[in-house]
Amino acid sequence: MKQTSPFQLSSILAAHDSDIKAVRGPNEDLVISASRDKTVRSWLRIGANAFSESKLYLGHASFVNSLVFLNPTAEYTKGLVVSGSSDKTINVFDLENAQDPIYSLIGHSDNVCALDVTPSGYIVSGSWDKTTKIWKNWQEACTLEGHSHAVWAVLAVDDDLIFTGSADKTIIKWQNEKRVQTLYGHTDCVRALALLPDIGFVSCGNDSTLRIWTLDGQCIHELNEHTSFVYSIDVLPTGEIISSGEDRSVRVWKGGECIQTILHPATSVWCVAAMPNGDIISGASDGVIRIFTRAEERIAEQPVLKDFDEQVSNHAIPANQLGDLKKDELPGSEALLQPGKKEGQVIMVRVHDKVEAHQWSQVDQTWHKVGDVVDAVGQGRKQLYNGKEYDYLFDVDVGDGVPPLKLPYNASDNPYKAAQDFISANELPQSYLDQIANFITKNAQGVSLDTSSQYVDPFTGSSRYTPSASSSNIQNTSTTGMDPWTRPGTTSNMQPKIIPQRTYLTFRQANIQGILKKVDQINEALLINEETQKIALTTNELSTLKKLGQFLQNPLTHTCDHQSEFDVIRKIITKWSFKNRFPGIDLLRLQILYTPIPAKHIDNDESIINLITNFAGIVTWPKDSTPDKDQDTNVMLGLRALSNLFEIKEGRDVLGREASKILELLSSTWDKSSSKNNRVARATVFLNFAVLYQTSSNKNEDNILQLIAILAELLKSEIDSEVIYRALITLGTLIYQNQAAKDAAKVFDIESILKIISIKAKEDRINQAINEIIF
Repeated sequence: MKQTSPFQLSSILAAHDSDIKAVRGPNEDLVISASRDKTVRSWLRIGANAFSESKLYLGHASFVNSLVFLNPTAEYTKGLVVSGSSDKTINVFDLENAQDPIYSLIGHSDNVCALDVTPSGYIVSGSWDKTTKIWKNWQEACTLEGHSHAVWAVLAVDDDLIFTGSADKTIIKWQNEKRVQTLYGHTDCVRALALLPDIGFVSCGNDSTLRIWTLDGQCIHELNEHTSFVYSIDVLPTGEIISSGEDRSVRVWKGGECIQTILHPATSVWCVAAMPNGDIISGASDGVIRIFTRAEERIAEQPVLKDFDEQVSNHAIPANQLGDLKKDELPGSEALLQPGKKEGQVIMVRVHDKVEAHQWSQVDQTWHKVGDVVDAVGQGRKQLYNGKEYDYLFDVDVGDGVPPLKLPYNASDNPYKAAQDFISANELPQSYLDQIANFITKNAQGVSLDTSSQYVDPFTGSSRYTPSASSSNIQNTSTTGMDPWTRPGTTSNMQPKIIPQRTYLTFRQANIQGILKKVDQINEALLINEETQKIALTTNELSTLKKLGQFLQNPLTHTCDHQSEFDVIRKIITKWSFKNRFPGIDLLRLQILYTPIPAKHIDNDESIINLITNFAGIVTWPKDSTPDKDQDTNVMLGLRALSNLFEIKEGRDVLGREASKILELLSSTWDKSSSKNNRVARATVFLNFAVLYQTSSNKNEDNILQLIAILAELLKSEIDSEVIYRALITLGTLIYQNQAAKDAAKVFDIESILKIISIKAKEDRINQAINEIIF
């Protein structure tokens, strides 16, 4: 059987009366499940594609939200089932004995939502009480405190090394029961962690992303395909990652790419788990456990497959998940004649008087219907709740022992006010405010910083790094069907809170093959000329760059010598002519994201900052004349490299030390003499400095004031909306809860400048940013 065979339904396990919140598959013949129906159940295989309920474990007084399995011992020869509940307890059951739990672990003061076990059998638990506890011999051994919000995820790498993920958006590394590192990257609650052998671990969260980390705490890859909260992750024996979430899907990831999307006939797929035989277990909000397989002998019978496909096809998709739909503007079924762009792409089409959602399958090379869209706001349909009509009526899972609560919301409402009203009406903890407001803004559509349209390929001149050899012959397909999962936000007045900015913006897109091809072309020209042969790359150096290219395309499956790569990159930047060095600067921009070696570079007095600013031409940028195309390109790439330096700690350290120098170099007004993409890159450097000072305890007030002075000049003359928007977010972040910065902004009369911008603004996001800037 080939690894690339698609997963297909194998078995359906139905007995629970409510949502499945946790699943485990300790061996290929055993499945364990936990549910909101307050029960835990075990299932045994009775055939190649069939399981039967074996045991029912009772003892919890409320939702059961977490599970872990302890391997057999001499005393418990079949193993132990450990479950955590919103009744604040952890119960331990003998797998073979479905009577009362043999142990109940008491210590948490709120919902126990995460469980794991160390190699020695110690239980690790995470709770809404913001703590992680380690249990040895059925007694609480220690409590790890450090998160400011609920601990949603725990990962026991070994007895002494633990990672925890939290609703405070961070991951903490604990060594020998001591906090040794805090990992930043997720922009919303961290929901799950899973060990990734030979690499580190993977995390997921409410920001719809998965992130790959080394055990040293370096984020080396980000996976973006989910379209809503990602609740659960695991790793298959093949090393492939599986994930599930609020977008109804289980997704399979290989080499950093989503290779299969398995939609479910349910609103939420709460949990996913890998079995030792490579099968996948999922648990969903419809109370059903499903198993998917690649093995032909375990695939379900044809009638079962057909019934599952029909359930998925007929599932109703609330349009309040899709934004403001206008049925009359949707394409007809002719849009389905065009092939999709990627695995899992979803488009909407109008069929008679209905709106259908269809998903593209790369394996089958066809569109599959995945649901009917109902109750579209754009069709003028409201939802009634307590005698009033609303644009949206959300089901909110607060997990506090009651069914999901109804959250009414109108597009014109402030999401934070709606969240506060919801908290007050339902007597919920005030700490839920940000989480509920974020839920509203994500599901009611909002705006965000645009990072996708600001990347110009110096090799092709296009807005993306796309080799000409891979140009699509279906360029117009984007206009024949809207993708409801990735389409722009509705134009309603409701917008999310955007100030202060707390995450760094980076430039990650790249046409790796295009860069390497350009290096080869220039190098061949150097070899032909006797005067330049000495600076040409050797065969070994070209091979080093090729390995770097393989790593950059797939960091999960390739390793490389970052020091050797940096040496070759530096040779291109410092030895090749100014006109020819741009691919080296671009490779540096990318390498910076994955290793601290460039950031730590010191050669005589040459730091990474000097390397970029001197050899990219930032230092020699003309003050009163228009730069040539070569300098504009090199400076743009150099600025993007500076922006990417903020991604790693070592980069932030050197940027902090040399901030005054950098800001002085970038203080010239480039409004008439540089390209839009150049100015966007410069604005991004400013924005990242603002984030640095907002999130760091060591705020440099002189640099903040210097930056405010630069922004005042920039905002007076800039005409591009993206540059203006980033400058506004920078300004708002700098003066947020900083009275000295606010006073400086007043000295530069920035309030008057903002009034002029507001009058001229043609985009809602500009005025939203201005409205959030508080003096």
